[in-house]
Amino acid sequence: MPILAIDTSTQWCSVAIYFSDKTYLFRHEEVGNTASQVLLDWISELMAEGQVTWKDLRSIAVSQGPGAFTGIRLGLGVAQGLAYAQNKPLIPIPSLDGLMAHAIFFSDARVISQQKMHVILDARMQQVYYASYEIDRDGILKRDHAIELINVTDMIINSSENYYGYNIPAELHEGNLPSIANFYKATPHALGIAYLASLKNTLQPYLPQDCQPLYIRDQVALSIAQRVAQNN
Repeated sequence: MPILAIDTSTQWCSVAIYFSDKTYLFRHEEVGNTASQVLLDWISELMAEGQVTWKDLRSIAVSQGPGAFTGIRLGLGVAQGLAYAQNKPLIPIPSLDGLMAHAIFFSDARVISQQKMHVILDARMQQVYYASYEIDRDGILKRDHAIELINVTDMIINSSENYYGYNIPAELHEGNLPSIANFYKATPHALGIAYLASLKNTLQPYLPQDCQPLYIRDQVALSIAQRVAQNN
């Protein structure tokens, strides 16, 4: 049974219908702040293209963040409404996990190895969201630890390992990142979200407590005093 997946955690709007590792449909475009204007239309168009009805769906999966606050709320809100209306299981997946899964299992630049792989996502305010991953012997993607919020100046780069990232802060571009041979541009992607959701045996109906946003950072802006202190 197919899975419908949504990711609007960044400037990219991403929708996917996943049937299997080799059969899927997706639409993934950089739309800026206009995802709310296209998201429902894209879902309808993909379902029509795949000849999928709401009854056909096994579940709905959605990126819970971290990422853009408005985008996270948009994706979760739409997914919650659809899951509730159609009485479908709703599976939240972290955006960095979706990025990593898409990059290594579906993208042209996929690299599957026993090396650690790292994801860096711009969090603004001179910070990044960061997580590291490994592929176990069964080919399953495993995150080593909880997703972190790290100051750019504290970021430690290991040039012998693989890095994936989106919208990387200029401070990293000017530092170590250009010297890394194994750096791949990647974005959070609904296909990665759908793939990870397919590995979960969740058949329960929509539950509000399963749909919490993963913000990581609670403060979205600095006060004037904090900005002054940061610049001194």
